[in-house]
Amino acid sequence: MSPIIAASDLSPESDLAVSRACMLASRLKAPLIVLHTVDDQLPLMAQDKVCEEARHLLEKQLGRCPKSVGTGVQLIVEPGRVAESILRTVSEQNAQLLIMGRHHQGNPELFVGTTLERVSRLSSVPVLMVATPDGDYSSALLALDFSTCASEALRCAALILNGGQLHALHLCNPPLGTRLAGPAARETFMAEQQETLSYLLEDELETLDMIGTPRPRAELQIQSGEVRAQLEEAIKRLQPSFIALGSHSRSSMGESLLGSLAQALLREPPCDVLVAR
Repeated sequence: MSPIIAASDLSPESDLAVSRACMLASRLKAPLIVLHTVDDQLPLMAQDKVCEEARHLLEKQLGRCPKSVGTGVQLIVEPGRVAESILRTVSEQNAQLLIMGRHHQGNPELFVGTTLERVSRLSSVPVLMVATPDGDYSSALLALDFSTCASEALRCAALILNGGQLHALHLCNPPLGTRLAGPAARETFMAEQQETLSYLLEDELETLDMIGTPRPRAELQIQSGEVRAQLEEAIKRLQPSFIALGSHSRSSMGESLLGSLAQALLREPPCDVLVAR
């Protein structure tokens, strides 16, 4: 099975990420790699010493995890540039999931340009940003627009949930002519959308059956209105363990909007956030 990779910077935020990675690796029976990158601008002698110290600190970090995965954890400590090192390791190890901690908790305006922001935009696999203390992943809220990356987010969310509750939220607005025709026309449009998209969601769930991923208990909700406002309302109402969404959409306008939404959620997360490309 492809490994899970946890990228640690040895901070308290990465404590949460490593702990969550241990839990998921144990649940999925997947290999776990914990990666730390040392500044490659240090002198060579200093790099060796810092790498040795970092490995010791990673071992202590793993020891604090409530769910240990035993001696099967592979530690990688290497000099380099952090984002590049993470992305390269994900590719070389053919990882199925990358887990990272939250950055700049007190300074969200500093988020742009951080390792987390760059990696979430460029990673070839879904990125799970851990912002909350350990707890079981029993439910997820999925922003579903049936784009390729939203489908990837669905598959990864289902794998993490392992049969838990998936709230799939699709946001659409009736055409202007339908809105002008009155409430009855609007209700008819939304009902038709519900029926059509329910079939599409079932297709996605059947794909999970084919690849051997346990089906979540899926519920499709269709709402109209501004994307971020509706998503925030759903988060407050449903209190999911994590949010899953794609970083792109089917249209260029939607791609910009959804990408901005993903980055906003990573910047100020209400819970853990899973982003797929």
